[in-house]
Amino acid sequence: MSRRFQVVLSDPVATQLHELAAGAGEPPSTVAAHLVRNGVTEAADEGRVRALRPAARVVAGERAERPRWFEPYGGDPAWRQQMWGAIVALHGRYPRLLEALKDGWWTDEVHTEILCAFAVWRGEIDDAGENPREELAFHHQLADYAQALRQQGGGVSKAWRPGAPPADWVDG
Repeated sequence: MSRRFQVVLSDPVATQLHELAAGAGEPPSTVAAHLVRNGVTEAADEGRVRALRPAARVVAGERAERPRWFEPYGGDPAWRQQMWGAIVALHGRYPRLLEALKDGWWTDEVHTEILCAFAVWRGEIDDAGENPREELAFHHQLADYAQALRQQGGGVSKAWRPGAPPADWVDG
């Protein structure tokens, strides 16, 4: 995805840009885009802005790596341990919203994928969030998920109690 920006340059800088573009045999807009990309990359290298994540590699028409909220292909006990801890932490942080989460949620792919996605999303916001809209979107989605959990019913006796991962989670 790309975006267009309109940039206003002073006459002396615009003249220099035209000279650079003529020397490179490129349109001024292409040279300007290249200069902006270099400037943003430099700012990221210096820690002034968040660095871009590398794009996923594609191998034979398929992604070489899965998104972080999905278990890596072939299974990964370390990922399972880390994700379980992140979901326990998520529940600890939002116990009221996740109080209707049922024991055995890890046996249901939908609940597992949703909770892993929430755990990764929360971590990304905590580690590098810069836009309050991210926080608002997260809470809106979590509230929607909490409502869906409540609508499933089942009573408090079937509620999940965070703790050590069960054997069927660890063994995959």
